[in-house]
Amino acid sequence: MILLRAPTVALVFACAVLAPSRAVASYGCSVAVVGVNFGAYDSVAAAPDDSAGRVDVRCTNVPGTGVDNVAYSVALSPGSAGTFNPRRLAAGAGRLDYNLFRDAGRMQVWGNGTSGSFLVPGTMRIGPGQGNSTRTNTHDIFGRVPAQQDAAIGAYTDTIVVTLTF
Repeated sequence: MILLRAPTVALVFACAVLAPSRAVASYGCSVAVVGVNFGAYDSVAAAPDDSAGRVDVRCTNVPGTGVDNVAYSVALSPGSAGTFNPRRLAAGAGRLDYNLFRDAGRMQVWGNGTSGSFLVPGTMRIGPGQGNSTRTNTHDIFGRVPAQQDAAIGAYTDTIVVTLTF
């Protein structure tokens, strides 16, 4: 009997927030991420390894101010590969191609709006009053590791920076 350990794949997310440049903002926003974890990768499987995570955008009204329509965008960095297509996971010298998408069909690469990638835009209305002062929008991240890549045993990771601009 031969026992092989499958490579495991996970992503680490770091967050950045770019606030508006106006003098007095009547709201503040933050981002929280549930990472994409592909689990054990089977290099002989015919199907790709799909997984999902999410980005939660939360905006809060500053007490004593009025109602605001908040428009924002969420960008994902290319990670250690420096390119959006493909991104690459690493375990020592080992590499696995993968990508992150903004749509369930995995056709639109989620990036920063350059090199054929797409931002994820959003809006919300916040204001004073119970139930109106804080809103959260959730945006799903759809990940995919293509099938049948030659992968050595190891824990494959990449670091993606999530940037919220509002």
